[in-house]
Amino acid sequence: MLKDPPEGNSNADFQTDARSRQSRFEQGARLEGPILIAVVFFSDSIEAVRQAYTLNRSFKQPVCLLHVIIKSKKNLQKKKAKQRKIERRKRDLAADKMARFLRINGIHEAFKKDDIALQTSVAWGEPLAAILLKAEEIQSGLIVMGCGRHAGPSSNLLGNTTERVLRLAHRPVMVVKSPLVQAQIN
Repeated sequence: MLKDPPEGNSNADFQTDARSRQSRFEQGARLEGPILIAVVFFSDSIEAVRQAYTLNRSFKQPVCLLHVIIKSKKNLQKKKAKQRKIERRKRDLAADKMARFLRINGIHEAFKKDDIALQTSVAWGEPLAAILLKAEEIQSGLIVMGCGRHAGPSSNLLGNTTERVLRLAHRPVMVVKSPLVQAQIN
């Protein structure tokens, strides 16, 4: 509930004081280091990129989009040569999907127009470890990711990876949820 202006001060003085506090807050806002955006090609990923882009327009920090390919337990049982071939193929497919994601959603052009460096990265392994490792590697100033749940009765809850990144990251984390059902990727 909003408080009434203090006695003796006019409403205009109260509003000026509020604007002054907001201005001091905005002047003190800093983002030091690149923004890492974890991308899973759902609508939450598009919204995460949009939110990070909007936030970053004034900071002009580099942005890294990271997609993690989850290593399947079935692959561990295959011969090493065949496993490497499968992994290489999955990386290539993920890189192609990332390129389509950037092109279809106009991401690359928007970042280029505002002179914001954009890097893409595909990692192989467990998502939590890959996200935290990449954040440390690039000295990320902010990790941005979607909420992680996309359907079902628990869709208002965070996904397992998102919740664990929030708990374990040593950097600020911004979680974004999109009202859209699924991104346009194909």
